[in-house]
Amino acid sequence: MKSLVSYIVLSITLILFSFFYYPRYQQGGSETTISWDVSGYYWYLPAVFIYKDLKHLHFSDSLRSAYGCSPDNQQITILPDGSKVLKYSSGMAVQYLPFFLGAHVISKSLGYPADGLSPPYQIAIHIGALCMMLLGLWYLRKLLLTYFKDGTVAILLLFLMWGTNYTNYVGIDIGMSHAWLFSLYCLLIYASDRFYKSPTTKYAVLIGSLVGLLILSRPTEMIAAIIPLLWGISKINIKEIKARIQCIQQHAAKFLMAIICMLLFGSIQLAYWKYASGHWFVYSYGDQKFSWLHPHFMDYVFSFKCGWLLYCPMMILTYIGFVILYKKKLSFIPILLFSVLNIWIVSAWDVWWYGGRAMLQGSAILMLPFAALIEYVNTKRIWTFIFYPIAFLFLYLNIWWTHGAHHGGFVSASDMTKMYYYKTVGRMKINQADRKFLFINEEYNGSDTGQVLYSNDFTNDTLHTTNDDGNKKLFLAQSQVITKTYSYSPNLSNTPIASLNQRHSWYRFSAHIKCLQNNWDANYMTWMGIQFIANGQVVKESKLQLDQLFYKEREQHIFIDAEAPASFEKIEIYFSNLNEVKGAFLIDDVKLIGLQ
Repeated sequence: MKSLVSYIVLSITLILFSFFYYPRYQQGGSETTISWDVSGYYWYLPAVFIYKDLKHLHFSDSLRSAYGCSPDNQQITILPDGSKVLKYSSGMAVQYLPFFLGAHVISKSLGYPADGLSPPYQIAIHIGALCMMLLGLWYLRKLLLTYFKDGTVAILLLFLMWGTNYTNYVGIDIGMSHAWLFSLYCLLIYASDRFYKSPTTKYAVLIGSLVGLLILSRPTEMIAAIIPLLWGISKINIKEIKARIQCIQQHAAKFLMAIICMLLFGSIQLAYWKYASGHWFVYSYGDQKFSWLHPHFMDYVFSFKCGWLLYCPMMILTYIGFVILYKKKLSFIPILLFSVLNIWIVSAWDVWWYGGRAMLQGSAILMLPFAALIEYVNTKRIWTFIFYPIAFLFLYLNIWWTHGAHHGGFVSASDMTKMYYYKTVGRMKINQADRKFLFINEEYNGSDTGQVLYSNDFTNDTLHTTNDDGNKKLFLAQSQVITKTYSYSPNLSNTPIASLNQRHSWYRFSAHIKCLQNNWDANYMTWMGIQFIANGQVVKESKLQLDQLFYKEREQHIFIDAEAPASFEKIEIYFSNLNEVKGAFLIDDVKLIGLQ
């Protein structure tokens, strides 16, 4: 009963959270539900059902232009022979299909274009994700209740739903594949457990279909086959191996049925590749590869840039639970083997800084060792005083991270640095200017008073424009100081060290800046920097991207503190953009100060 109440209450709170905290279907552009990767998963559906253009994908440019779901055609891969294929496999489109069709039927009657990206389609995918959440968690609860106490399951649901990145991928980034696949894994584990207790054709078909759909959604999920193949085995010995072989022989027809169902789902992607490109097999990820022999394990799991366990620390507890699970002799071998292979695969991906989201779906199986740990702790009073404060701290850190990545605006998932982490960790509101520590890794902590070496309010400078209030300020915008063809501001200071009255160990480059327009494409951001030069070479440089600092406040005093290198001859400060400028800033009161 406790777990049922927990399931209902927590599901309702997550549903309300998804509709009222940061509903992506209301955001528009590249922030909406069907954008970036999700649009890549989804593109099959409008291609087949609306535009009848699955092979050439001519509709893509106009649809992206109309809705701004991604800055380029990242959904499409152009092969060497010129043929086009969708980058992502079609499993998510299969899962989206019933919700897409519902939106397609009602969109015109609601006054919206039936074009595949209007609001009814966005909301439909949102609702679909919530339906998958309810389904997956229901069967996870049913499975766990088979082996653990009702109270244990109730507590686990709390820590899963609000203490891990499940919160984000069910409540905000709701169209991404990870929470959907988490639910498929919950169903697969439950079906596997039921099959070995009652080997029926129904469960065999369900298992094969689930494994096939997982692989069709993300080919690396082929390791999901480990779960039904080895489920129930607690240790490796001759007796266990013989028993499993005998089971497979005894129920060969059912195992064959599961394999056929799995292959039927896989054939969907093969048929698409053959139709679109003429090839049965296509690698659609271009230059993005795996380093199988040299996985980026430490970076992926622990780095400040994206570290999975650093930013989802609750999952540390699931690994501690393996000790208890081993003693409990509950399907230890498939859970351990799957978990090891899963983290190896995701950390072998060379774009390792995409973050811990790829671990979410496979985390379904980690709920068993987590439950084992919770149940053990509850029998040892002294451990409860250690475990629960830590678990609730981890829960808070997950909420901090989730908020900071969206409404908070101070977390950048793949750009984090050690210094910026310590500036922001646990804080729901920060000084927006601290975002500069995403780019610079040193901080001056002494007195702010110092010697002004250079200043410019642009009163008599010829390189200025007059803004609406009549004040003369340097205007970094296209056709003004920084443009596509003139992308580097004049050296605001080119000061030989010999001309300084004294040598300083720290220097501050500051300016009063008003952001007129942000640009969130990293290739086109405007830089502010200070350089130390010796023998005509830059010996040290500290710089930051201005666009990143103006998430909320539109006007700030920005400064860079830089410790001087041992030897240098002069200092240069600058604003620059090496590509086409898309952001616009008013710059005033520029200073270079020797601090110490």
